[in-house]
Order: sequence, then C-alpha cells, then structure tokens
Amino acid sequence: MKVVNVDSWTDYQQALRQLGHLDEPRKPMPHYVALNEHLLFRGIGNGEWALETTLERSYPLERSDAEVSLLSYYRKIFLSKPVIETMSGETWGNIPNLPEFGGLLQKSNAGTLNLALSGNPALCEYLVYLRHHGFPSPLLDWTASPYVAALFAFDAMDRTAKHVAIYAVAQDKYTASRFDAGQEFLVVGQYIRAHPRHYLQQSRYSLSIGEKSINGWPSKDFLFLPHERVLGENVNPGLLVKFLIPATERQTALKHLDSMNINPHSLFGSDESLMRTVARRECLFKEWGYF
Repeated sequence: MKVVNVDSWTDYQQALRQLGHLDEPRKPMPHYVALNEHLLFRGIGNGEWALETTLERSYPLERSDAEVSLLSYYRKIFLSKPVIETMSGETWGNIPNLPEFGGLLQKSNAGTLNLALSGNPALCEYLVYLRHHGFPSPLLDWTASPYVAALFAFDAMDRTAKHVAIYAVAQDKYTASRFDAGQEFLVVGQYIRAHPRHYLQQSRYSLSIGEKSINGWPSKDFLFLPHERVLGENVNPGLLVKFLIPATERQTALKHLDSMNINPHSLFGSDESLMRTVARRECLFKEWGYF
C-alpha cells in the first residue's frame, strides 16, 4: 500500500488530480486501469484505523473465533429475514434458501462467486440493506467520490486523531479481482434497489474472501478476509493508496465541502443530518459574536 502524507486540504485536492498518473499495474492484472472513473474511495476518521468491516468490529469481546465463513453468515441473515421483513415492510422473496445457497457455493470458486452473487440481485439488495441499517456486515462501503469520502472522514473524526485517512483503490472494470491462493476482491452495488442515500453517496460495497475447503456437505465455503490483507498482498502499491490529511484541516475541509453541497444532510437526508448541517454552519463556520 502506498501511503501519501499531505500537509493541507489544498494538497489533498492536488493529489487527487495526480491519481490518473499512478504507476501502471504489474502483470498478471492487465485489466486494472488507474483512471479516476475506476477509483473507489473510503474515508476513515483516524489515520491509524484499518480497513475493517462492521462484522469485524462487532462483538470483539464475545466472539472467540477469528474467522467467519460466508455459509455461516448466510445462515444467520437468512434466519433473521422473517422478522426483518415483518418489522420493516420490505421483502426479499427471491433469495436462495439455505440448501440452495449451499449448492451455489458448491458450484463456485474464487473466479465464479462474483457471477453467482451478481446473478441474484435480491441477495445483493438484502446484503446492502443489512449494511445500511446496522446489521454486522462483511461488506465494506466505498464511494465513487473522493469528496464524499473526505466528508465521512472529517464528519465523525476521532477526537484523538492526528490525521484522517482516505483510501483509494483501483476498481477492476469487471467488478472482481481474482488472486493467487483463492483470494478475491469483489465490488457490488452500483445499480441496485436500495435506500436513496445509496445513490446520494455514490456507494459501492466490497467483499474480501478466500476459498475454504470443509468436510461434509457442502464441500466448499469461503472465509471473509481482512481487506488490507487481501489488497495489500495482491495489489500493486500504486493502486492502493492511503492519503493522510492532518486533523487540523477539519474545519477548512468541511467548509469547502459544504460549499460544494457535500454535507450530512445532502448525503443522508434525515432530520438529524439537517440539524448537524445547519448547526455546523452556524457554530463552526461562523464566529461566536453577539451579532
């Protein structure tokens, strides 16, 4: 991974203009292209934090197992589906049942799993819905906009942070990158039925997985793997970039983003995000004078 320290918000914008000049990828990944329209971004409120999913961050004290498989996770979300549908009013009637999903994995490998998932749009929509509404998820959310990513980094910045981080990764134009040792980086979700904020935020979602052979039926499963491990081991350093921006640039960045209409309300559309946006304009961007 290539780490780029920038001294200011202005320098970050300059660095973005240079992203189209990243080093050419090494073989054997000729389909990677380092152009802005193929880059995905993720903003994090502390430069020392890793690329972690909400599933990785959930129940750290209670869960002793370090590895979670796709099949075991699917069982949990499938069993949860009736109560989620009942209470939310949403339905995902076309997703595979447990035996069908096991059979799907049986036929898949790290080169075909993406095709199997993309062939089940209701399943992708269910996974994204769970991710948006707080169910622990193996999906890592990204955005096609480096400025939306910056808003997420600075908006809820960790109070102890010295820098925020914005990751940029070159997206495979075929939406999946297959690596040695059965590892795969999948990107889904550009055009799916989802909450409006999915499109407001230009969202994408990634899965980082590896093949796992197990005894019994089905004979194949996939483990969720840390994103930084899979990308760090397999991607040219020029195609995975971590920008570190000083935390002291927060006000400058947020004010500039707000002038571009990139703020909590424009990305979430809720009453709570409206209050945060208006309060920030009055309490952060203006002086505390009497008049």
